[in-house]
Amino acid sequence: MTFAALPTYRTPRLLLRPLVPDDADALVAGVGNFDVSKWLSVVPYPYTSEDAEFFIEKTLETGAQVWAITQDGGLIGVIGLDPDLGYWLARPHWRHGYAFEAAQAIVAHHFETSEARDLGSGYFEGNAQSGAVLRALGFTSTGRGKRDARALSQEVDAIEMRLTHADWTARRDFTLYTPRLTLRPLIEADAPVLAKLAIPEITRGTCSIVTGWSEEEARDFIRARAWSGIPGFMAAIDRDGQMIGATGFGGTPLSLTYFLHPDHWGQGVVSEAMSAFLPALFERFPINRITAEVFEDNPGSAAILSKLGFIETGRDMAKSQGRLEPEPIITYAVTRETYKVPV
Repeated sequence: MTFAALPTYRTPRLLLRPLVPDDADALVAGVGNFDVSKWLSVVPYPYTSEDAEFFIEKTLETGAQVWAITQDGGLIGVIGLDPDLGYWLARPHWRHGYAFEAAQAIVAHHFETSEARDLGSGYFEGNAQSGAVLRALGFTSTGRGKRDARALSQEVDAIEMRLTHADWTARRDFTLYTPRLTLRPLIEADAPVLAKLAIPEITRGTCSIVTGWSEEEARDFIRARAWSGIPGFMAAIDRDGQMIGATGFGGTPLSLTYFLHPDHWGQGVVSEAMSAFLPALFERFPINRITAEVFEDNPGSAAILSKLGFIETGRDMAKSQGRLEPEPIITYAVTRETYKVPV
């Protein structure tokens, strides 16, 4: 029997590709860790080279939809559809958003190639991080059940999950509304307005916008920060149908950023935008903490962050495109449990 070639997917930080025989050692090192295998149904513990070689051979022989999750050429996990969504990451690569990033690509593959069949998944009770990833993808609970845990030699309680095509489609958009504003993904047609926003009053407070840049430079900025369902994007802030600023989320650590044309300062616009944007970030992504930075000479932004529940975490020096030399900044952080919605 001849199977269709498994496609390769590239995400901002990862390459998802078919398994190859040379992956055996990395499989043993990754899933052979009990902290990983104890959350999986069919993986034995201890996990041997023979187990890895058998798994790779069977996957290739049957044409199974199984991808190696790789970073910088090295395998750091596995993700597949069998037919439900399943995945694992090697222990050193937990809590970096890689599972969510990889799963976004494979969920899209499923719905774009399977005539909109609902997608199932699930996780063992106690595996809160996996549950957070699935909920962030749009999965909802369909009940509880029992699943075999081969590494534990017993059945364990599990939460069963399902993602419908309609929920997946709705999740692909990122448009938010407040009484006065619309927040929506930046598009290349925004380049002329974005170029006009690159004035000293704005560029002094940001690290990536260049004073007086061209429309093409603004367009490159937009392309690099397009909405793709994962952190690393910018959203336009529209008021009365006009773009007056933007807000973004991404980087390492995951950080919040925003800027606004001076004509709209002092009117509660940023607080209103963040009252929708910040909750959406915690709802959309499996994250627990968001950081932010403010130059010391920008007390207005510091006050906004305080209203949102951000707490000062330190002080440092930073450069911006609108400043000649590095200047003092204040660093902040907020968690899922401590953020506030301004009223």
